[in-house]
Amino acid sequence: MASLWFIAGCVQEDSGHVREVVAQIYGVDPNGVDPNGVDPNGVDPNGVDPNGVDPNGVDPNGVDPEGVSLNGVSLNGVDPNGVSVNGTPVGVTVSGPPLVGAGLVGSSWTGRLSNGRTVALRIDEAMQGTGTNADLWSYRFSVSADGSWRPLCRIQTGPESFADSVPGRWNLAQGVRGGGRYHPDASQFTLACRHSAIAECLELGYKPWHRATRELASCVRALRGDYCGDGTPYTVTGTLVNLFDDKGIQTDTVDWVPEAEWTPEGARCFSKRKDTRFHQVFGHTPTCVPRTLKPEPSCATGFGDGAVIITELAPQ
Repeated sequence: MASLWFIAGCVQEDSGHVREVVAQIYGVDPNGVDPNGVDPNGVDPNGVDPNGVDPNGVDPNGVDPEGVSLNGVSLNGVDPNGVSVNGTPVGVTVSGPPLVGAGLVGSSWTGRLSNGRTVALRIDEAMQGTGTNADLWSYRFSVSADGSWRPLCRIQTGPESFADSVPGRWNLAQGVRGGGRYHPDASQFTLACRHSAIAECLELGYKPWHRATRELASCVRALRGDYCGDGTPYTVTGTLVNLFDDKGIQTDTVDWVPEAEWTPEGARCFSKRKDTRFHQVFGHTPTCVPRTLKPEPSCATGFGDGAVIITELAPQ
């Protein structure tokens, strides 16, 4: 069954006019999509967007659908203390996802931008996951900008999108040391719009509160094609990958071609250049190849030297 998604965000320009930025994601899902939007068999459309968060109109130069502003501003994290609809303090949970329950609807929170500014966030609707994701709640957020409330996550052809919450934060920088790194501290939490790389990995079962912190960090690197571990993606959004892990949370259910092994710091190795996304769909070689990242004939046939995620590609 073929599926087509459009993810869009409105951004405010200096002139006061609103322009539409649209990212198209095409994916063919041979195994079906579960009610949470994630293929339970681990065959998943990868994406270069780490959190999909779009603080519309927060910055006069605009924020694109990949969560990275045109001038480098991004939503880096959310403070762990909020205020309920009746004005009483509310906090995050410490033994599961930061935000849990329908009682948080109407509460307000403070988001931290990478330029040091803050932004007000409000929860407008709650939705509980199903099946193995019954412990995961998604929320529809609004962000306060220019005196009005606007959706934090948007889908052009449908309603406002929901966001998942996860403890810690990601470095959203690209091409620098530490770019793309997950910091699982409790001082802030991350909002990840559904269908972004972080949300996909959470919904695949890589949850820090289930002792899958390394798997979560590695999964985000893998889905984004962040081979060098510096935050730079080398893939095209919507490319299907088969992904499985060392703990058996996701298992290898299809006979596809081994691509790479992944750690929280990026790819440990890749099998053959012709069997990588950077060769098949992106068309550019990562800067770390072959200086620090090299092909290995046996790569992605087992979990070696700290790798916890393996990716495979459909046969050509």
